[in-house]
Amino acid sequence: MKEYVRTKANSMKKINDLALPGEIVIFGSTYMSEFPIYELINKCKSENAVYNRSVKGLTVKEAIEILDDCVVDIHPNKVFISLGEEDESNPNAFSEYVDLVSAIRQKLPEAVIILIGLMNGSSFAESFNKSMLSLCDNKKVKYVELVKKGPSENALFKAQFKQISSFFRTNPITMGDAFELTGL
Repeated sequence: MKEYVRTKANSMKKINDLALPGEIVIFGSTYMSEFPIYELINKCKSENAVYNRSVKGLTVKEAIEILDDCVVDIHPNKVFISLGEEDESNPNAFSEYVDLVSAIRQKLPEAVIILIGLMNGSSFAESFNKSMLSLCDNKKVKYVELVKKGPSENALFKAQFKQISSFFRTNPITMGDAFELTGL
C-alpha cells in the first residue's frame, strides 16, 4: 500500500467519531477525491450528512485494506463506490472489486451500495462498467453512470452532483423535486 493512502486513511479514521451513523459515504479514488462535493451539497437541501472518504490514487486492492477505517466504522446507510480508475493495469481489478462489494455487503448488510461507473471512455472502463452492472440487483446494489461532458467543468460537476444527489434522499421524491432534478 502506498504510504500516502495509509496516512490519509489514518487521518480519516481519527475523525470518524465525529460522523453521524446511518448517513452517506462516498468512497473513491482520484476523481471523487477532487470532486467539490461539499461546495455543491451546501447549495442543496440534503436530508443526510455526506462524508467523502475518497483518496487520490486509491486502487481497489488498497480500498479493501482501508475499508473499515474509511467506511465501515461510520456505519453508513448508503455507500457510493467510485473506484477502478487507478486499476487499468491490474488484471485482477474486477475480482478485487467484487471482493470489496462483498465485504461491504457482509459488514453493512442494511446499506445500499451505489456503484459509480468509470468515465474515461477507454476499453478498460467500458468492460469494467459492464461488469459492474452484473453486481447490481437494483435493491441493495445500484449503478449510476455519470455524465461525461459539460460546457464547463463547473457545469459538469453540477450535472454529476445532480445525478448522485438523487440517491441522497430518504423520503420519496415529489413531483416538484422531479422537475428540479431534470432541470425543467
